[in-house]
Amino acid sequence: MPANEIQSPARSGGVLSRAFHSSRLSMFNFDFKRSSRKCSISGREFDVGEEYVSALMDIDGELVRQDIGCDQWNESQDNCIGWWKSRVPDLTKGQVYWAPRDVLVSYFKRLLEQKDERDKAYVMAILLLQKKTLKLLDTTAADEGDIMQLMENSSRERFEVPVVDLTEDQINQIQAEFAEKLFTDVAPTQD
Repeated sequence: MPANEIQSPARSGGVLSRAFHSSRLSMFNFDFKRSSRKCSISGREFDVGEEYVSALMDIDGELVRQDIGCDQWNESQDNCIGWWKSRVPDLTKGQVYWAPRDVLVSYFKRLLEQKDERDKAYVMAILLLQKKTLKLLDTTAADEGDIMQLMENSSRERFEVPVVDLTEDQINQIQAEFAEKLFTDVAPTQD
């Protein structure tokens, strides 16, 4: 096994330790991509102070972030997973913000529904644990591998997420995708 691959933890009675998952949390870092500051539909650059919508869209089965001018936005689009409003800041650099909690949870649920997105669902689960949106209840052994038992803190909804062994390169690639889709350089607002 390559040195940079995440190792499976030692078991104690068939259950993975909370300490193991805590150690995994520290492995996840983001290289944040700032908004393109132009409309995905018209190509027009946004003005400083202008409000726009960031939306996660399902385009041919792939989730894509689009920044859309308010004059071009139609919130009743069937292919929209979640959206939030942002405003182009006056500053060239600033703090980086997560998308709103409900958008993050919707994206996470969408990943769980797709069997071919197990890697992304696992990384998203770890990130939501970091953000304290999810709580780790337990990790159990199953025939197909280890399963994390998680609960969303506000709704109390429970989730089962397969534990996936990933290389550092795989983690970085998934994180780069999340940073592109789920972060903004201005505090999002929701109507």
